[in-house]
Amino acid sequence: MTNIKEYINSNFYNPISNYGNHYFLMFFLVLCSSCKNSEKEILTNNIEKRIIETPVITNDYKLTFLNEILKDTIILRGKYENAIIFKKEISNKENSIHNGIKLISMTLSEQDTSFIYNQIYNDKFNIEKLRPFGHNAIDWKNIRDDLYIGDSLVKERVFVSTDSLESIYEYLEKNSNISLSKPIFNKSLNKAYIEVDFSYYYGNGYLFEKTNNTWEFIDFAGGWIR
Repeated sequence: MTNIKEYINSNFYNPISNYGNHYFLMFFLVLCSSCKNSEKEILTNNIEKRIIETPVITNDYKLTFLNEILKDTIILRGKYENAIIFKKEISNKENSIHNGIKLISMTLSEQDTSFIYNQIYNDKFNIEKLRPFGHNAIDWKNIRDDLYIGDSLVKERVFVSTDSLESIYEYLEKNSNISLSKPIFNKSLNKAYIEVDFSYYYGNGYLFEKTNNTWEFIDFAGGWIR
């Protein structure tokens, strides 16, 4: 019986069997090329899969969501009627890497915490774009910017006229106001989390779910008192 070494020598290294040697080299090169192509296809497919699995959340999508819940949700309607809507940051943002992001991810049943992180820290959102929907929305940072050290006001910058600032203060004396965060979504875009402050002293988190193309309030998602 011929062993493997004798078989290789007789078929691929024997001068009489040059054709076998050529066939072996061709087979080996085709096999290597096939492996490289397979690796490239797997890598490309994985990249495309990650892109597909990570949706792009447009500002229009966020604004449409906020407009719908502000108009049609009983939970909020009575508390924001004629109110000025200010933009707020997600609560405890400084500590959200360890606590807030995990809690929001659990609330949204979203395992990819980096997807939540990017929405909180990297997505820019202009709440004043709610105005065309009929809401009195203001980003306070576009009105004035106060620098405090402890409880002391160190520097004040105002970006509007004195008359405009006075009219805002007068409106606030007669009407209520709320502070509203940008919405945070899960990857399926069928769950959303927002935070609302009804005064400087307290606020709530809210969980919404999209059912039959309509956003519905599901549950409170924590609260805070300052």
